[in-house]
Amino acid sequence: MPECADRKVVELSKMGVVKREIPAPLTAEQKRQQQVLDEKRRAEAAAEEQRRQQDRALLARYRSETDIEDSRRYYLSLSQDLIKRDQTLIDDARNQLKAANTEAEFYKKRKTLPAELRNKMDEANRAIAANQKNMTDHQAELARINGKYDETLKHYRELVSNMPDAQVAR
Repeated sequence: MPECADRKVVELSKMGVVKREIPAPLTAEQKRQQQVLDEKRRAEAAAEEQRRQQDRALLARYRSETDIEDSRRYYLSLSQDLIKRDQTLIDDARNQLKAANTEAEFYKKRKTLPAELRNKMDEANRAIAANQKNMTDHQAELARINGKYDETLKHYRELVSNMPDAQVAR
């Protein structure tokens, strides 16, 4: 009924008993608030489902804490190999720079060094700087890997501790 369009409506049976109540239509502000709440619930439900999927993937990937530690060691060894390579390249560049400096002693009496010699020295210095930066980046990667696997191990332990004993493969 148009007169009751903005009010709650109560439907009664022939006996006068309340059959159902029809709530008043929502105002524009109430509709907006309801939409915000619905969106928030959907986002929370999606986040919860994603977390559950990640937990299942973690448990499928790692069967035990030993698997996690093996994976950590593997990725750490890759970064350590890169650090060794960087150190070798730095050492080579330093040797080239040392040889260029020794050769520069021959030109000490002259005011300028030959362009080729200057280029060798510059190239060696650039190689040292670039490889030192790479080494620093790879050392930071070691810390990142350890942090990631510490978190993975912690989360794995939480998941396993909440599982029934029949499902746990330790």
